[in-house]
Amino acid sequence: MNETMGLICANYNTESLGSLTTDRPPASLPFGGRYRLIDFVLSNMVNAGIRTVGIVTPYMYRSLLDHLGAGKEWLLDRKRDGLFILPGSIYGFRNMSTQFLVKDMIRNMDYLTRDYREYVIVTSANQVYNMDYNALIEAHAKNDADVTLAYRGENPAHWSKGLFLDLNFEKRITKMLRVRPESTPAEMPPPAMFIDCMIFKRQVLVDLIGWYLAVDHMELTDVLLENIGNIRMYGYEFTGYLGRIDSVHSFMKCSRDILLPEIHDELFFGKRSVYTKVRDGAPTRYYSGSATSNALIPNECTIRGRVENSVLFPGVTIGADAVVKDSVIMQRSVIGRGAVVENVIADKYVTIGDGAILRGSDEHPLVLGKRSTM
Repeated sequence: MNETMGLICANYNTESLGSLTTDRPPASLPFGGRYRLIDFVLSNMVNAGIRTVGIVTPYMYRSLLDHLGAGKEWLLDRKRDGLFILPGSIYGFRNMSTQFLVKDMIRNMDYLTRDYREYVIVTSANQVYNMDYNALIEAHAKNDADVTLAYRGENPAHWSKGLFLDLNFEKRITKMLRVRPESTPAEMPPPAMFIDCMIFKRQVLVDLIGWYLAVDHMELTDVLLENIGNIRMYGYEFTGYLGRIDSVHSFMKCSRDILLPEIHDELFFGKRSVYTKVRDGAPTRYYSGSATSNALIPNECTIRGRVENSVLFPGVTIGADAVVKDSVIMQRSVIGRGAVVENVIADKYVTIGDGAILRGSDEHPLVLGKRSTM
């Protein structure tokens, strides 16, 4: 573990998340009542004993830096090593296929070359999962691999795009096929899907980046695809829960998933904790006539109405006789008396007036932007 450093590529956005990412990157998108998406991958690294973590930031980084601070909650506010905030490039930011832009790596080559560690884990920051990175590191070292890609052994139906891997009996990658959302593959994708988490020998990563200085707009996984015969590439299967958030629909689906006891326990009550910025507050107050069912409700809320199958964030107020169902209501939002809210994602500081009726659908939740009034 002491031979590994981390690199989280947060310089990514997608228009598929609509107003949820108008002024924040997906990495700082609130999730699960008290977390941000970046908390999951950052906690995975800390739980594996990794104490040097670089985060490539987008140009709209304010919310991300406000959340991370000096890294205290993740034990990364250190005199040596710790949390490194790295600049991201502007080019390609709106390209939905650029999770790992080579240009970002080039801009931050000093971070990779100044360190003595043998391995570097490179991940995205828009996924919800709790993985034992020590097991990934051990598999990578055992195979003496140049790079090991984490994957799922099946292709979930809602994943219509991504990088698919073909592996031999030793789990060495023999073929890679990229499926883009706007295209139909000429052949059936292999059954293993890359999950945006990989570990390199650090010097191999530095050498790969050096080969592509003249075409720095490329995606790092495309570099791997071009060099599949030149480097030792292996796969590592992850079998736990994985939520990939790249659209409004997937955000709502993952938010509902954590209401399932088995998924909630795996993510938050296993051997590996998920850390986040600590915000102290008073307990939630439940008034006479209120009712909750299968709901995640943190502190500082005021509940006078009914909440079903929903995720609330701190400071939410639910008025008397209001009904909130199958929804996500973020920090400091107010639901007025007698309002009906169903299949809705309300961003921070949203106000829904008395008697209002707002309904989305399972496939197309209604999204209310930050500070909007209905």
